[in-house]
Formats: sequence, structure tokens, C-alpha cells
Amino acid sequence: MAHRVLVVEDHPEMLETCAEILQRAGYDVRKAGSLRAAEGILRTLAIDVLVTDMKMPKTGGLDLLRIAKETDPEIVVILMTGFPTVETAVEAMKFGASDYLMKPFSVDQLLAVVEGSLEMRRTREAYGLLRTQLRSSFTLSGMVGRSSRMLKLFDDIRRAASVDANALILGESGAGKELVVLAIHENSRRREGPFLPLNCAAIPEHLLEAELFGHERGAFTGAYSSKEGLLEAADGGTLFLDEVCELSQPLQAKLLRALEEGAMRRLGGRKPIAFDVRFTASTNRDIREEMRKARFREDLFFRINVIEIEVPPLRERRDDIPLLAAHFLDACSARYGKTVDGLSQEVLECLMRYDWPGNVRELKNAVERAVAYAKGPFITAKELPDPVLKGAESRGQSGLHEWKERTLERLEREFVETALAEHGGNVTHAAKALGVHRSTLQRLMRRLHLSAA
Repeated sequence: MAHRVLVVEDHPEMLETCAEILQRAGYDVRKAGSLRAAEGILRTLAIDVLVTDMKMPKTGGLDLLRIAKETDPEIVVILMTGFPTVETAVEAMKFGASDYLMKPFSVDQLLAVVEGSLEMRRTREAYGLLRTQLRSSFTLSGMVGRSSRMLKLFDDIRRAASVDANALILGESGAGKELVVLAIHENSRRREGPFLPLNCAAIPEHLLEAELFGHERGAFTGAYSSKEGLLEAADGGTLFLDEVCELSQPLQAKLLRALEEGAMRRLGGRKPIAFDVRFTASTNRDIREEMRKARFREDLFFRINVIEIEVPPLRERRDDIPLLAAHFLDACSARYGKTVDGLSQEVLECLMRYDWPGNVRELKNAVERAVAYAKGPFITAKELPDPVLKGAESRGQSGLHEWKERTLERLEREFVETALAEHGGNVTHAAKALGVHRSTLQRLMRRLHLSAA
């Protein structure tokens, strides 16, 4: 559906020229030669763009700008002036003008300003709807998602949290395995107890045993005092061993015995110390292949794998990428104290097409980098890391239209349809629930070919 443009100009020749240029470009154009005529159109028709002269007899463009913004706060207003000044520009922007054109201007300049302003509004509205989706999405301990894979994961977490069994979390690096364990802990009866994570790959092997089991004074060189291990310190809570496949065979055997007995001995100690710990572990390796190659004990596997949860890689839940990107953008903008209005359509296309070998962690880093480099109101593609841009390009030029139809536009359609259905087709109530102006929702409905009925 063509965008509707209202041109207001008291000089008939200029009015006709602008209208003809815009009509040839495919816009649905309305014309007015006075403020009264323009106000009548604004209050009866949904106008996307107002192009108005800055100075007219008995009135001015700023008066019409105020009227236009009263009828539709998101209307694009472009002021034409033959006498531009800094004060005029500042005042126009303060009242919500999108841009202004200095007379005389060319055909290309007029079209560029109109098209650019519409694209800016389209981006802002789409990102605003994305933020609304984010607020209404189910979140669990920092995890965000609406895809079927994430909804299944959330259900797995709820089921695991309702019991006190050991759990094994599988998934690629950066997929969010620790967040899954934290969600299980925070929603379990152990939520008041400690949650202690340990990355087995980040600690030298000779120190891992002391970290897990603790030690007595004099147990080894440098042990000047006694220290409790994590099994002891996590009593009443949850212990999480990340990259559990990195444990050596002897340490696996000792851990298995401790889990079977519910008690352990510190290094250099003789007295068994009982502990009550929910044991959880994760790995990004194929743990069954590790067992087949005798690198991981089968008996320890069955001890810890009472509940097994697989965290899907980001490339298998691409519908969640826009929501995650919005989530990280808001967090990073607040942390850096920068005002960023959103992500451009080009950026969202790149994010959706990239395969994210580093998963959610890589996406978070990419958004944080983009916020740090951002210079304008929206994140643009040039602010994304080169590997993301090259990776998205290597998947083939699928085209923005195809991407929009398959992903973001489909998500927008489903979200708007749901809001309208929940409010019986009442556009005013649905717009309030979505946190947008009624005219914005009407514009979205026209673009998505939706009716209120």
C-alpha cells in the first residue's frame, strides 16, 4: 500500500510541482493550499508524510507541525524553507520535524528526504514493536526467547527445578548452559542456598582437586591454613561443574565416590564431611563419544545424568535473535550511557543470516561492540564486527524482502494479530497494550494488510 503524503504550499505552481514529483514516485498524494485545508485533511485521513512550506500567509509550517503531531505523534513532517537559519532548524526539530528542505531543491533531494524519513520511522516503529515483544516474552534468569525450542527448554527447566535430581546440561560453547543451571537453582527448593559454579577448563589440574574437596593445613606446600572445598561450601545449594569432561580420570573416580556417599574428605584430612548438594554439570563435548573412548567414566555419567537438558544453538532458534539483540542493546546502552534508538533493518538481516558459532555469547559481544562504535540514532551494519558481516554475506544474498517475509515481518504480524484478538479488534485498546499510538498501530495494520474485525 502506497504511503500517503500531504503537500501544503500556498504557491500553486510549487504545490503542483511537488505533488507531481511524489505521485510519479508512487506516493498517494493529497494537496492543500492553506492551513485550514491541511488541518481538515490531517483530522480526517491517515497521513504518513506532511511536506509543508515554512512560511505561509497568516500562519507558518510550525503551526501546522504542532497540529500534525497532535493527530499523529509519529507522522513524518518535512519543512520547506527559502530562508533557513540555525534557530529555525532547532525549533523545527524541537517540535518533531523529521527534516527540512532548502528552496530551491531538486527532484532527487525531495525524494531522498521523504524516503529517508519514512525509512527512519519504519525502523523506529519496527524496533519499538520488537521492544514490546521483548517485554511480553517469557524470560527466565536472563534467558529470552519465544521460539518453540526455547519454550521447550523453559519447560525442561521448570520440570528439573521441581525435583532435586542431579542434572547434565549439554550444548555448544556460548549457548547459555550456566544460565540454564542458574534458572534451575533459582526456581528450586534450594534457591536460598549457595550457587557455586566452577569452570574445570580454567583451573590447572593439580588445583582442581583442592578446589572441589578443600584441604587441611599442611596438606601440601603452601597450604598454610585449612580451606573448605566447593562440595562443602555448596551445602544446601547447587554446585555446577562447567566443562566436566576436563576432569582427569583419578579426579572423576574421587568425585564419583563422594557423590555416592554424600560425604568427602579434604586433602590431608581423615574425617569424612557430609554434604547436601544438588550436583549439576555441563560440557560442550560429545560426552557419549568421550565415554566410548574411555576418557569419561560411564559410572560417573550415569550418576550425574539423572536429568539431561540440551541447550539449542542460536542458529537453530533464529526467531529469537531479534529479541536477544534488543535485550542486549538495551542493556549495553544503559551501561555505556548512550542513547541508541534501535537496530536498522540491514543490521537485523545480517544478524539473522549469520550462523553464530559462538552462540548467544558471540551475539552479545557483537551488539556491545556495535553500541560502543555507534555514532547515529540507529546501529548500522558498518558497526558490526567484520566476521559477522562476512559470515552473513557468505550464506548468500537471500534478499531483504525474503528475509522480512520469513522472519521479522512474520513475527510482527503474529504479535499484532494476537494483540487485536485479545482486545476484540479494538484498535485503541490493542495500541495501548502494545505501548504504541493508535495511528502507529493503524499504520502497521495497513502495511501488514490486517483489519480490526
